[in-house]
Amino acid sequence: MTDDLELARQRRDRHRSTRPVGAFGPSRRKQAVIGRVMDRVDQAAERNHPADYYAGQVPTPRRITTALNLCGLYGPEVDRALGGEEPMVDEWESGARIPTVADVQALAALTGYPVRFFYQPAPPPVEAWMCGSDGCRIAGGGEGVPS
Repeated sequence: MTDDLELARQRRDRHRSTRPVGAFGPSRRKQAVIGRVMDRVDQAAERNHPADYYAGQVPTPRRITTALNLCGLYGPEVDRALGGEEPMVDEWESGARIPTVADVQALAALTGYPVRFFYQPAPPPVEAWMCGSDGCRIAGGGEGVPS
């Protein structure tokens, strides 16, 4: 009888959840699946209704500049390629003018970057150190560190 009781306890412990008492909601595995499905829903909403998806959001000027610089696109040719007049893209880059979603889509097609790229926050600035005989300092000014 004690062996049967011990076997029943072992079976119960094998099937018992390892989650703490009071833990509600789906397991981590189910949360991962839910997250992947919601990412797909989000991507479909962005693809099918971009004006609604990006409503109320403003593209980041620094990302516009980065994309254009990395693609080697400069000057009034960019404005004409996007269907505008000369200071248009310069005003986007300075933040003086906000491009529409259609403008950002045209910019994405021109540069090859996804539309989502332009709406993400600006990356932190890159710090570069220059070292010489007088010590090391951050490029572009700043306090130096003696070598």
